[in-house]
Amino acid sequence: MRTIRALTAALAFVAAVPAVGTAQLGSSFTNSWFWGVKAGAMDYNKLTQSHQQAPLIGGDWLITRTRGGLYVSFSQAMFTDLALVQLDPADTNSRKTIDLKDMRRVDLAAMGFIGNSNYWHPYAGAGFSLKQIATANIQNMTTADGQTLALVTALRTGAAPYFIAGAQLKLSLFSFFFQGTASPANKNMFLYNGKSFHLTYEAGLRYNVGSAIDKL
Repeated sequence: MRTIRALTAALAFVAAVPAVGTAQLGSSFTNSWFWGVKAGAMDYNKLTQSHQQAPLIGGDWLITRTRGGLYVSFSQAMFTDLALVQLDPADTNSRKTIDLKDMRRVDLAAMGFIGNSNYWHPYAGAGFSLKQIATANIQNMTTADGQTLALVTALRTGAAPYFIAGAQLKLSLFSFFFQGTASPANKNMFLYNGKSFHLTYEAGLRYNVGSAIDKL
């Protein structure tokens, strides 16, 4: 995905720029621009089991104002799983087993910040999440599986509301954060078995690269 490549390249570029080496020191939380890295776990539901845990890694971008801001995140949860699709409910021969691997997500949220501490910053937000199963392959695929392949392609990707809550603690060089997110499972996407949400538990470091407001 071009979006994923661009976000990854931007993260690498910002981390390498020496001119922002002193930005975190002495900077405030308000009106700032943070880049971050994170790790954690995603709680998801298999075809026949609930509350499976998959390790998760990613990066995020946070722009802050006095009481609100903007949050953008890319992450990938790592797992292998199986799913079943059946084009004709009356024809068991149309049932196919699908090998699933990993989920990519791009999340966007409007944020609200609580309190005015110099070091401790609780936050909450809401927005939407774009999800995609990284790999979805039909087992024993044949040339007659064109319709099944089209269905698998459609079930790989979905969008849903997104909710986030957490807190950020300012340290000398970086800021530490921990947060939880919730996004409703999409009925028209793999990994849905009637359960309500995909949940994540994340922690990481953010670096203040400078002011988010242009200076005249």
